[in-house]
Amino acid sequence: MAGIAFERELPFPATSVWEVLEDFGNMAWAPGVKQVEIIGSGIGMTRRLHMDGMEPIDEVLESQDPATMSFSYSIPRGIPLPVTDYLASARIEAIDDTRCRAHWACTCSPTDASMDEAQLEEMLRGTYTLLLDMVEAYLAKRSEPGAA
Repeated sequence: MAGIAFERELPFPATSVWEVLEDFGNMAWAPGVKQVEIIGSGIGMTRRLHMDGMEPIDEVLESQDPATMSFSYSIPRGIPLPVTDYLASARIEAIDDTRCRAHWACTCSPTDASMDEAQLEEMLRGTYTLLLDMVEAYLAKRSEPGAA
């Protein structure tokens, strides 16, 4: 089992970023997700992500705390990375009224025995960078003049 902790500053208020991430079933911020099936509701719900050329990815909401702007999720099926036992957590922290810091962490086990911890960490860091790039682009577009 390996783990990684990642953090990144975003040029948006914490409440704006949390508003995007707390709605676990809404992936409007993620280009490439063609359809989201929602199975259940609240803690324990599954969002099944459908993307072109891939098997569906099941992400299960394990915990969520609006007071601390945090949540955790597992991916029991369809993870597009060479890992298993994936459990991630995310937390949004206000820096000031206009900026925040996103904290993302996970534990998982590589399925490729030749993958060392540094390679696994680099792959996961790239994944979280991409996720936060998408959130940042979505919020930037949403804040453009005339955006709804």
